[in-house]
Amino acid sequence: MKRTLKLLVALVLAMTFVLAVSAYASEYMKYVNVKSAEVYKEPKSDSKVLMKVKGGQSVMLSGNMLTGSKFVSILIEDTKRGGQREGFIRAKYLSDDMPPEFCKHDWGKWKVTKEATCTEKGKRSRTCKICGKKDTESIKAMGHDWGKWKVTKEATCVKKGERTRTCAVCGKKETESFYDEHTWGAWKMTKEPTCTETGSRKRTCKVCGEVSTQTLDKLPHDYRWEVILEPTDHSAGTRAKVCVVCGHDGGEEHFDPEGTLRRGDRGEAVAHMQQLLVEQGYLNAGGADGIFGGGSEKALMKYQQDRNLNPDGVGWPQTLEDLEHDYGPWETVKEMTRTEPGERVRVCRGCGFEQRETVESGEVFEHNRRGEDVRSLQQMLTELGYNAGSYDGIYGKKLDTALAAFAEANGIVVEAGKVRPSDVDAVMNAWLDSLKADDWKGAGGVDSPVDLALTVTPTGEADDSGIRNYSWSLTNMGSRRATFVALLMTFGDAPDFRQENLVIKLDGAPLKPNAANSISGSFSADADWGEGSLNFAALAVEDNDGAKWLSNTVTFENDVPAGEKTIAPMAVDIDVNALPDGIYPVAFNPGDVFSGASGIYMNAVKVYTRDWYDLVDISQLKVGDTLVVEGEEVPVLSVEETEYGLLVNEDQDDRSFYLVSEENSNGFMIRGLDDMATYTEHGSTSLLVAPEAVFTDAWDIENEPVTATGTDIVPAIQTSVNTYFGPYNTSVRVEDGKVVEIDRVYVP
Repeated sequence: MKRTLKLLVALVLAMTFVLAVSAYASEYMKYVNVKSAEVYKEPKSDSKVLMKVKGGQSVMLSGNMLTGSKFVSILIEDTKRGGQREGFIRAKYLSDDMPPEFCKHDWGKWKVTKEATCTEKGKRSRTCKICGKKDTESIKAMGHDWGKWKVTKEATCVKKGERTRTCAVCGKKETESFYDEHTWGAWKMTKEPTCTETGSRKRTCKVCGEVSTQTLDKLPHDYRWEVILEPTDHSAGTRAKVCVVCGHDGGEEHFDPEGTLRRGDRGEAVAHMQQLLVEQGYLNAGGADGIFGGGSEKALMKYQQDRNLNPDGVGWPQTLEDLEHDYGPWETVKEMTRTEPGERVRVCRGCGFEQRETVESGEVFEHNRRGEDVRSLQQMLTELGYNAGSYDGIYGKKLDTALAAFAEANGIVVEAGKVRPSDVDAVMNAWLDSLKADDWKGAGGVDSPVDLALTVTPTGEADDSGIRNYSWSLTNMGSRRATFVALLMTFGDAPDFRQENLVIKLDGAPLKPNAANSISGSFSADADWGEGSLNFAALAVEDNDGAKWLSNTVTFENDVPAGEKTIAPMAVDIDVNALPDGIYPVAFNPGDVFSGASGIYMNAVKVYTRDWYDLVDISQLKVGDTLVVEGEEVPVLSVEETEYGLLVNEDQDDRSFYLVSEENSNGFMIRGLDDMATYTEHGSTSLLVAPEAVFTDAWDIENEPVTATGTDIVPAIQTSVNTYFGPYNTSVRVEDGKVVEIDRVYVP
C-alpha cells in the first residue's frame, strides 16, 4: 500500500513539472521579429556583441526581467565553455508569436471553402501550424462532362441538321448544326499516269456535286533487256535496260550464264560447290556452310589455278563442271592422333585422279607465317629457356632452332620449317608446368579481375574420317584488359586444365574490357573421342600483373553437339519500281484498282517477299539455336521432322511453327500452325495490269472461286464483300513489268 502511494505521489510531481515547464516555455519563449538582431554582454547599446540572431529564430528569456529597460535578458549557448550564459537584446526586437514573414511554414491540409462546378472556380485554404498564416488558392472549374451527340434533325452534305448533347454533371444542354459527309461516286480517270508524268482521277458527290481529285503516282518504266554481248560458260555477258514506252536508259549491266556462282551467293548449289572443294582438299570442312564468302573464293581461285582455268574465284559453269569428280570413299592410310597427323586418299572413278590429304587435328605453322599465335609460341619457348628471338610474330629460323632444342631436351621429333599441333601442345604444356603457383589463378568469374566467357559450338556433322569442326568465341566480361593465350582441351568429368591438357589454338589477341572485347575462331577435333566428357577452357594473361586466368568450362558429352546459332531470314534486295519477273505478295485498297485509257492501274501497291531461311542453316538446326521470326528472337526448344515439315517448339502456343521447303525452293519458310507465313515489306509502287491478266478470287471457301479478266477485273475487286487484300492472301505475278495474274486465296 505504501509503495503504491509513493508511485502516485511521484506521478503527480512529474505531471506538475511537465505542466510547469510547458507554461514556462510558453511564457518565456519569444521570436526575433527583425531580419537580424545583436545580443550584447551587458544591457547597453554600445556593449560588447556576443552573437547575432536571425529573423524568426526562437530565444528563451532568462527570467531576469529588467523593469523599465529597453533590453531583456535571454539565454544563449556558450560554445567555448559549454552550457548557457546570459545575454541582452532589445525588447522591441522580440514578439510572442512567430512573425509570418520569417516563418518556414508547416502547412496543414487543404480545406475546400467553395466547391468547383462545371463552369465556376472553387476555393480552398490551408493554415500554417507555426505562425497561423492562411494560404488560399482557386480550384479549376471541372468543365462539362458531355454525353454522346443525339441527332434531332437529319443532315446531308448540303442541308444542315441539328444535334444535342447533355452534361452528365449539371444537366446543361448544347445544340449545334452540322453537315453530313459527302456521298461519293466512283473514281473516273482524268489523266492517265505514265512512266514520266503523274496522272489524276476524280469523283463526284451524288448529293451536292462537289468534286474530289487525287494525284496518281508515276508508273514504273516498262524495261526490256537488250543483249549486247552473249555470255559464255566461263565469262559474263553484257546487256542494256531500255524502257519500251519512253526509251529511258536504265543502264548497262553484266550478267552471268545460268548456274554461275559468285561471292555473296547462298544456298544448296553453293554448299555443293564448297563440299566438292572440301573433298578435293581446297577448303576446310567448316567452310561448307552454303555461304559463298572470301574463304570459298580463295579456295576456288587455287583450284582454278591448279587446273589451268582462269583463276578469278567465280563459279562459272566450266569450273563447276570440272569440279565434279566421281570420287570413291576415303581410305585411311595412317590414323590421326592428337600428337601425330594422319593421311587419307581417294580416287576419281572417271579419270583416276588421286587425291591425298593430311589429317591434322589443328593448324600447321609454316615458314614466314605471321600472327599473334606465332608470337605466343616465341614467348613461351624463350620463357622456357630456348631463345626464339624477338617476339615479332614471324616464323623464321630462330623459332626453328629454339623448337629443335626444346624437342631434343624433351625427347620429341620435330620437322624443320613446320610447327605441327603436337609441337604446339608440347611447348604449351611445358610452359604451363613451369608457371608459378602464385600466377595460376584458375577459373575467373564475375568477382575476379578477369571474367572470361567462352562459347564452343560444333558446326555440322563429322566427316568420313570422324573429324568434326567447331567454332568458338571468347569475351572478356571483366574490368581489366587481358591477352588470349590458348584454347585448351582435356578429357574427364573433373577437368584439370593444368595437367595433361591439349592445345587447340594459340593466339595473342587483346581482350578489352568493354567495346570490341570478343574474339573468335574455329578448330577441328575427333568427333568420337571415347574418353568421357570433352572439356574446353580459354587461358588469358592479365596485362597488369601477368596472372593466368581460365574461362568458364565448356563441356560436351561424347558426340552430342549443342546448337547456339542465331538464324535470320535471308536478305532480299528488290527495286519495287522495276520489279523483275516473279510472284509477289502484295497489299492494296480495292479503290486503288481502276481503269484508264491505257488499261488497268493498281495504285499505291505495297510489295512484300516471303521470309526464307537458308537451306544449310535449317538443315543443321538444333535445340539451343535461335530463329529470328518477324524481328523477334525465338529460342529453339524442340525440332521434330514431320510429314508437313520441321515442327519447331511443339506445344509452345504462338511460338510453335513449321519450317517448310517447297519444291524447287532454295530454302525454308515459316508456316504457323494456322498455316500463315511471314513476310517483309519492301515499299509501295504503281503497277500496270496487262490486258490478258486474270483475277482469281477464292477467299470464300464455301463457294466456287470467282474469275475475272480484262476490264471485268476492276468491278470484281471493287465490289467484293471481302475488302482485305494483303500479303497473307493476295499475290500478283509480274512479267515484263506488267501484272498478268492477281490471286486471292482463302485464309482461315
